[in-house]
Amino acid sequence: MACPHVAGAGAFVKSAHPRWSPAMIRSALMTTAIITNNLGKPLTSNSGAIASFHEMGAGEISPLRALSPDLGFETTTEDYLHFLCYYGYKDQIIRSISMTSFSCPHNASPDLISNVNYPSISIAKLGGKQTARTVTFDAKAASKGYGYGSITWSDGAHSVRTVFAVNVM
Repeated sequence: MACPHVAGAGAFVKSAHPRWSPAMIRSALMTTAIITNNLGKPLTSNSGAIASFHEMGAGEISPLRALSPDLGFETTTEDYLHFLCYYGYKDQIIRSISMTSFSCPHNASPDLISNVNYPSISIAKLGGKQTARTVTFDAKAASKGYGYGSITWSDGAHSVRTVFAVNVM
Protein backbone atom coordinates (compact mmCIF):
# COMPACT_ATOMS: atom_id res chain seq x y z
CA MET A 1 0.00 0.00 0.00
CA ALA A 2 2.97 2.39 0.08
CA CYS A 3 2.76 3.31 -3.61
CA PRO A 4 -0.74 4.87 -3.51
CA HIS A 5 0.15 6.79 -0.36
CA VAL A 6 3.38 8.15 -1.86
CA ALA A 7 1.58 9.05 -5.10
CA GLY A 8 -1.03 10.95 -3.09
CA ALA A 9 1.65 12.71 -1.06
CA GLY A 10 3.45 13.63 -4.28
CA ALA A 11 0.23 15.08 -5.72
CA PHE A 12 -0.29 17.02 -2.48
CA VAL A 13 3.21 18.55 -2.71
CA LYS A 14 2.70 19.29 -6.43
CA SER A 15 -0.55 21.13 -5.64
CA ALA A 16 1.37 23.47 -3.33
CA HIS A 17 4.38 23.80 -5.66
CA PRO A 18 3.13 23.43 -9.26
CA ARG A 19 6.49 24.48 -10.76
CA TRP A 20 8.52 21.84 -8.95
CA SER A 21 9.93 19.04 -11.08
CA PRO A 22 9.26 15.38 -10.23
CA ALA A 23 12.86 15.19 -8.93
CA MET A 24 12.25 18.12 -6.57
CA ILE A 25 9.05 16.53 -5.27
CA ARG A 26 10.83 13.21 -4.73
CA SER A 27 13.66 15.06 -2.97
CA ALA A 28 11.23 16.91 -0.70
CA LEU A 29 9.44 13.68 0.25
CA MET A 30 12.66 11.75 0.85
CA THR A 31 14.72 14.37 2.68
CA THR A 32 11.92 15.25 5.09
CA ALA A 33 11.00 11.62 5.86
CA ILE A 34 11.30 10.54 9.48
CA ILE A 35 12.93 7.42 10.92
CA THR A 36 10.85 7.16 14.08
CA ASN A 37 7.25 6.05 14.57
CA ASN A 38 4.42 7.95 16.29
CA LEU A 39 5.82 6.93 19.69
CA GLY A 40 9.29 8.30 18.89
CA LYS A 41 10.76 4.79 18.57
CA PRO A 42 12.91 3.73 15.59
CA LEU A 43 11.07 2.29 12.59
CA THR A 44 11.15 -1.50 12.57
CA SER A 45 11.22 -4.22 9.94
CA ASN A 46 8.60 -6.96 9.59
CA SER A 47 10.58 -9.05 12.08
CA GLY A 48 10.39 -6.31 14.72
CA ALA A 49 14.10 -5.44 14.54
CA ILE A 50 15.20 -1.85 13.98
CA ALA A 51 14.98 -1.28 10.23
CA SER A 52 18.10 -0.58 8.17
CA PHE A 53 18.05 2.04 5.42
CA HIS A 54 17.75 -0.79 2.89
CA GLU A 55 14.54 -1.86 4.62
CA MET A 56 12.99 1.56 5.16
CA GLY A 57 14.51 3.63 2.38
CA ALA A 58 14.44 7.30 3.33
CA GLY A 59 11.95 6.56 6.11
CA GLU A 60 8.30 7.38 6.67
CA ILE A 61 7.14 10.26 4.48
CA SER A 62 5.87 13.42 6.10
CA PRO A 63 3.80 15.28 3.48
CA LEU A 64 3.40 18.44 5.59
CA ARG A 65 7.16 18.72 6.17
CA ALA A 66 7.74 18.09 2.45
CA LEU A 67 5.88 21.32 1.64
CA SER A 68 8.75 23.36 3.06
CA PRO A 69 12.02 21.42 2.88
CA ASP A 70 14.24 24.50 2.16
CA LEU A 71 16.76 22.17 0.49
CA GLY A 72 16.14 20.34 -2.75
CA PHE A 73 18.14 17.95 -4.90
CA GLU A 74 17.52 18.15 -8.63
CA THR A 75 18.39 15.17 -10.83
CA THR A 76 17.99 15.51 -14.59
CA THR A 77 17.45 12.99 -17.36
CA GLU A 78 21.01 13.63 -18.55
CA ASP A 79 22.33 12.60 -15.13
CA TYR A 80 20.63 9.23 -15.51
CA LEU A 81 21.94 8.84 -19.06
CA HIS A 82 25.49 9.45 -17.78
CA PHE A 83 24.81 6.78 -15.18
CA LEU A 84 24.05 4.31 -17.99
CA CYS A 85 27.25 5.37 -19.82
CA TYR A 86 29.36 4.59 -16.78
CA TYR A 87 27.86 1.11 -16.58
CA GLY A 88 28.82 0.43 -20.17
CA TYR A 89 25.56 0.84 -22.04
CA LYS A 90 26.20 1.68 -25.69
CA ASP A 91 25.05 4.97 -27.23
CA GLN A 92 22.56 3.18 -29.49
CA ILE A 93 20.79 1.54 -26.54
CA ILE A 94 20.71 4.78 -24.55
CA ARG A 95 19.31 6.66 -27.55
CA SER A 96 16.55 4.07 -27.96
CA ILE A 97 15.65 4.40 -24.28
CA SER A 98 15.82 8.20 -24.15
CA MET A 99 14.59 8.88 -27.69
CA THR A 100 17.29 11.57 -27.99
CA SER A 101 20.58 11.98 -29.86
CA PHE A 102 22.55 11.63 -26.60
CA SER A 103 26.13 10.34 -26.83
CA CYS A 104 28.22 9.13 -23.92
CA PRO A 105 31.35 11.12 -23.18
CA HIS A 106 34.56 9.37 -24.20
CA ASN A 107 36.19 7.42 -21.37
CA ALA A 108 33.25 7.62 -18.95
CA SER A 109 34.71 8.09 -15.49
CA PRO A 110 33.45 7.21 -12.01
CA ASP A 111 32.67 10.93 -11.58
CA LEU A 112 29.62 10.43 -13.79
CA ILE A 113 28.14 7.91 -11.39
CA SER A 114 29.20 9.65 -8.19
CA ASN A 115 27.26 12.73 -9.30
CA VAL A 116 24.12 10.97 -10.50
CA ASN A 117 22.24 10.97 -7.21
CA TYR A 118 22.32 14.67 -6.48
CA PRO A 119 24.18 16.62 -9.14
CA SER A 120 22.92 19.99 -7.99
CA ILE A 121 21.62 21.37 -4.75
CA SER A 122 19.40 24.38 -4.27
CA ILE A 123 19.34 25.97 -0.85
CA ALA A 124 16.74 28.62 -0.15
CA LYS A 125 17.17 31.74 1.98
CA LEU A 126 20.96 32.05 1.85
CA GLY A 127 20.77 35.61 0.61
CA GLY A 128 23.78 35.27 -1.68
CA LYS A 129 26.03 33.85 1.02
CA GLN A 130 28.25 30.99 -0.11
CA THR A 131 28.76 28.11 2.26
CA ALA A 132 31.22 25.25 1.84
CA ARG A 133 31.31 22.08 3.88
CA THR A 134 33.73 19.18 3.67
CA VAL A 135 32.80 15.74 4.92
CA THR A 136 35.55 13.14 5.25
CA PHE A 137 35.06 9.46 5.93
CA ASP A 138 37.84 7.21 7.22
CA ALA A 139 36.77 3.60 6.76
CA LYS A 140 40.13 1.86 7.29
CA ALA A 141 38.83 -0.05 10.31
CA ALA A 142 35.38 -0.74 8.86
CA SER A 143 34.27 -4.35 8.72
CA LYS A 144 33.06 -5.84 5.44
CA GLY A 145 29.44 -5.43 4.54
CA TYR A 146 27.01 -2.55 4.59
CA GLY A 147 27.24 0.45 6.83
CA TYR A 148 24.53 3.10 6.93
CA GLY A 149 24.48 6.76 7.77
CA SER A 150 22.86 10.07 7.07
CA ILE A 151 23.72 13.73 6.78
CA THR A 152 21.25 16.19 8.28
CA TRP A 153 21.14 19.77 7.02
CA SER A 154 19.44 22.32 9.25
CA ASP A 155 18.89 26.07 9.32
CA GLY A 156 17.43 25.95 12.81
CA ALA A 157 13.82 25.94 11.60
CA HIS A 158 13.94 23.20 8.96
CA SER A 159 15.98 20.04 8.75
CA VAL A 160 16.39 17.61 5.89
CA ARG A 161 18.21 14.30 5.90
CA THR A 162 20.09 12.47 3.18
CA VAL A 163 20.66 8.77 3.82
CA PHE A 164 23.44 6.67 2.37
CA ALA A 165 24.69 3.11 2.41
CA VAL A 166 28.30 2.07 1.94
CA ASN A 167 29.31 -1.48 1.05
CA VAL A 168 32.83 -2.21 2.34
CA MET A 169 34.30 -4.98 0.22
